[in-house]
Amino acid sequence: MTNLIKSNFKIFFRSLYLSVPLLIFFIILNGYLGVGIRNLTIHKDALFYLQYSQRISVIYFIFFTFISYEYLIKSKNSNLLESISVLNKGTLKLYFSKLIVLVAIILIMTLNIFAYNFIVYIVMKVHSTSFLLHIILNNLLNIFLVSIFAICIGSTISLYFKRFSAYALMILSVILISPISERVPYILHMGYNIDIYFLREPFNILPPNLNWESEYLYGLSIEPYRWNLIAFWISFLAFLMILKLSKRKYKSLNVISIILLIFSLGNFYGYTKPGSILKKDYNPKNFTAFDEIYYSDDVQKEEKALFKISEYDMKLNINRQLENDIIIHLNEKEPQKTYKFTLYRNYKIKKVLGKNNETLEYKRDGDYLEVINPTNNKLNEIRIVYSGSSPVFYSNYQGVLLPGYFPYYPTEGYKRVYIKENSRFVPVIRDYTVKFNISLKSNLDIASNLNKHGSKLSGQAQEVTLMGGFLKEKPIKDNIVYELLLNKMDTNVLSHIDNNINSYNKILSSNYKFTIKSKKIFQAPTTLLNRVAYDGIAYFKDHIIIPGLDANVLSLDLIQSNLLKNIKKKQISDMLFEYILDKDSFTDKKRFEEMPKEMFEDPFYQIDYLFLEKINKLGGDYVIKNSYKFLIDENDKRDAMTFVKDLK
Repeated sequence: MTNLIKSNFKIFFRSLYLSVPLLIFFIILNGYLGVGIRNLTIHKDALFYLQYSQRISVIYFIFFTFISYEYLIKSKNSNLLESISVLNKGTLKLYFSKLIVLVAIILIMTLNIFAYNFIVYIVMKVHSTSFLLHIILNNLLNIFLVSIFAICIGSTISLYFKRFSAYALMILSVILISPISERVPYILHMGYNIDIYFLREPFNILPPNLNWESEYLYGLSIEPYRWNLIAFWISFLAFLMILKLSKRKYKSLNVISIILLIFSLGNFYGYTKPGSILKKDYNPKNFTAFDEIYYSDDVQKEEKALFKISEYDMKLNINRQLENDIIIHLNEKEPQKTYKFTLYRNYKIKKVLGKNNETLEYKRDGDYLEVINPTNNKLNEIRIVYSGSSPVFYSNYQGVLLPGYFPYYPTEGYKRVYIKENSRFVPVIRDYTVKFNISLKSNLDIASNLNKHGSKLSGQAQEVTLMGGFLKEKPIKDNIVYELLLNKMDTNVLSHIDNNINSYNKILSSNYKFTIKSKKIFQAPTTLLNRVAYDGIAYFKDHIIIPGLDANVLSLDLIQSNLLKNIKKKQISDMLFEYILDKDSFTDKKRFEEMPKEMFEDPFYQIDYLFLEKINKLGGDYVIKNSYKFLIDENDKRDAMTFVKDLK
């Protein structure tokens, strides 16, 4: 067998139509990776380079699909096949030895990419074994296994089809698996409301999110479902190859083929249960469109609860997705007929129980849960068992992003959680503290605003923030900062925030006391910047969530995020703080002069223009103080247009 492998290595490298394309591919690959190294002077980002290097996965797939076909079809046209087929399992050994040659070449080409990533890892001084493992797993999945899948396609086609049909199938395979085919379901869905994404997804072998902004907490996508999918295809194609080669002569091969078939079906089942994933594409079930489409209709409600929550007991398990068994201790002045909660709609409820484990009837309507009291007595506590995920606020083996303002556990009353005009989530934060006791199971080291003792989290807080992934704990004076390992923020800005806030409070004539001293500080990852109002910034009594901005912007955003209680007043809030931050830019009339006339028919721009007129007429200080009073007065229910018109 060893001699056969050596012989096939010689055949490969002596065949110019095989070795020359490999040499060209090798040169282009290293040139591409070298350009990425040179660009490190601009990006200075190890994750960006990893993302850059994985984009060539599609080229690996195309190259090894065609080269494996040409290499294996050579066996049919050479005297070697005829001479060796008379030996025991000769044909099988020949094909197997050729596959070993291809796998060895793929291994070398994979190590080539890994070497560049490792150099960047060293140069950028990442110093994280978890990120080094992330690099290894990405290259294993996106380069090595994708290439193995490619040779399985080429090999299987070489056994079953003649050249013309074979090339037609290989071209079809490339089209189906490459990003080219992603446009077809998008066009059909947007233009004709026809959803064929479920037909495209099983061919989505290549790494996702590579052309989107890096998610520094999460890294690149290596969720279990992707391993399941590629394992399904490789084992299924291997089953077809063995079926063709064995010709039912060999019992051992028949057993192996059955095992491969069962293994492939098991992995396909695993693929159909993806759990929580971060997939940034235009599939209506994924990151970009899932919430935007749902909240475009008038589905949100607002209703204050007639009770409070005194304590939560949670058994929280995070694996492929979030699973929670939660007991809610109620603070009721009097018995309620129903108890209303807000819980993100994609968490599916399994059961709702009372204090004595009796089943309680409930109604689920989107983000809203209504539990029915079967008696005239206080319920005292409600137990809810549920599981699920959000395409934005992920919770799985790879990363956890569950900010306290996102309703991943039930919060009292009906709350608006999304601003459809801005396609962003709005923070939901209660104004009093609750006792939390959480038993947490996760393979990740989860950071939280609560006190942590092993797998137990406990403490008194408004809400609970959980973050896990590429995160590093860093004590700074009176604060504990949880910063992104791969995109560290400038922590020097923290020392200026309190002074800046005091200065802005004077401008607003505000007596509000605000300080970040003794608070835990969480650096907001990309998802929060793009999908949550105010760049994901939030102020809690015991912690804050902030991006890496300059001190002035950050200070204003913290005041604004804490100030706004009614999202219907958001436009006034946005205009007010935009004016405070840069008065010259805001009062520049050129931004309206260059605006098309049709835009002035939009009430949004009418309010903006009228607000500027009031500043010019009444003075900036007057408008600032009255706008601030309007925002903090929860009893003032005027809309934005009415408020601006009433300024006199």
